[in-house]
Amino acid sequence: MSGVLIVAPLPIAAVPTVAGVGAANLRTADPREVWTAPSAAAVTMDVDMGAVVSVDSFFIGYTNAAAAATWSIATGTGLGAGLVTVQAATSLRAADSLGPRHHGFVRLAAPVASRYFRLVLTQSGATPLYAGALVIGRAFEKHREYGAGRTMIDTGERQDLVSGGFGMGDGTVKAQFAFSFIDLTDAEVHTLEGIQRDRGLRKPVVVVENADLTIGRNEAIHYGVFERFAANERQDPTSTKWAGTVVEWA
Repeated sequence: MSGVLIVAPLPIAAVPTVAGVGAANLRTADPREVWTAPSAAAVTMDVDMGAVVSVDSFFIGYTNAAAAATWSIATGTGLGAGLVTVQAATSLRAADSLGPRHHGFVRLAAPVASRYFRLVLTQSGATPLYAGALVIGRAFEKHREYGAGRTMIDTGERQDLVSGGFGMGDGTVKAQFAFSFIDLTDAEVHTLEGIQRDRGLRKPVVVVENADLTIGRNEAIHYGVFERFAANERQDPTSTKWAGTVVEWA
């Protein structure tokens, strides 16, 4: 069981080099703005971060990936050059994903430092792959205390009618995830504050409840924004408690 992973997206310097339509949308925050592959054939996506960065986490989300779809990750000395595989081909999504949004998330065994990355995406079936979010970054990891967790939010409206029925307004159902860390060191508090100052309550973040799940892994991956920041609570001279909530972007 992994701890909770919090990944603040690092800026991608240039539009990813990949065939298809809408590659620039992978650099926008809104996952409803998508890139679509030209066909169901495998595609390569080359990413330039603009400078050498140390990363260990890769997220490609809001996809229509089939259960058998795969992806692999490599570093490069240039755009598509000097490639070294850091993640062999693995499932792009969890086979038991409830959908309709399927997410891919990989955390490497150790961070790698590079400016250039290549993703090779292989769809299964006849439908071209699309994706609405691409995140590359370095994960903060901490085990959470028991309690809180995931709940559903319905953005639609329901009104009780005098007839005993209901008036309905369309919306969507998405998840909210609350978590609490109880034994943070001073260094961990400092790292978390850096993430909070960078992201605020308006910039996207990826939060993974448990990267080692074998059941329900897709639903444990959240791309969204922090909903609130609780105050740090000093528990003793060496540890601090902090709680947060993230709400998904549907």
